[in-house]
Amino acid sequence: MNQSTIFGFLGGAVLLAGMIILSPENAGAFLNIPGLIVVLGGTLAATLVSRPVSEVRTLWRRIPGLFRDEESTIDTDVAQLLAFAERYRYSTPRTAERALSAISNPFLSTGLRQVIEGTSLDDLVKSLQWRIAGVRSRENAQTQILYSMASFAPAFGMLGTLFGLVHMLSGIGESGLNEIGGTMAFAMLTTVYGIVASNLVLKPLAIKLERRTGKQLMELTTLMEGILQIHDKRHPTLIREALESFNAHFQTEEPVRSKLTLVRAA
Repeated sequence: MNQSTIFGFLGGAVLLAGMIILSPENAGAFLNIPGLIVVLGGTLAATLVSRPVSEVRTLWRRIPGLFRDEESTIDTDVAQLLAFAERYRYSTPRTAERALSAISNPFLSTGLRQVIEGTSLDDLVKSLQWRIAGVRSRENAQTQILYSMASFAPAFGMLGTLFGLVHMLSGIGESGLNEIGGTMAFAMLTTVYGIVASNLVLKPLAIKLERRTGKQLMELTTLMEGILQIHDKRHPTLIREALESFNAHFQTEEPVRSKLTLVRAA
């Protein structure tokens, strides 16, 4: 499990629970089921109106993965790329082609196959950039859904509050001050729900997904750089040094120690 995510949500939950326990004598005053339905239901409805159902379903399946540590394969991919570079430079094309069967990353495998097939540099660059752009587009679509939901939630919270105020004002002549105060507090809770959903849940998840997307694009760009250098028939040692330098300019979501130096020793 991703400790920062778990601790963050637990910390937020403890903070809210502490405010509820310490503020009023009646902790049940913070419970507003109709307001919660307005915020969650309205946010989901607006999201489905603005986005295809397939994208929302895909995002829903990805949410649990944001609570787990991301498994990066960049070190394995780079090791396989460098091994291929050795075979491609010192062996026959048929031997290099057989080495593709050991490469599990489809992006890397496809790019190296194009190198073997003699694809021109311009076509190879366009193909790899097109694939990276496709990944960026798909991932950004998921991130934008979360950002949209984060903007919808406070709006529907305010909408619930306005409904509550309308209900309160419509009966102000018949109700006492105690009932008016309770109705007002009840109405304001929907705004609280919208703010909490937006700033404690939806927006942090969007930022986390955005950072993971940046890490994934960095890794694909690193592999593309290696593929292009193999196409240029550069020496494997120079390719290794270039990838180490290229990779050093990026920061990942989780501090993962690079194993490229271990590849050098091997």
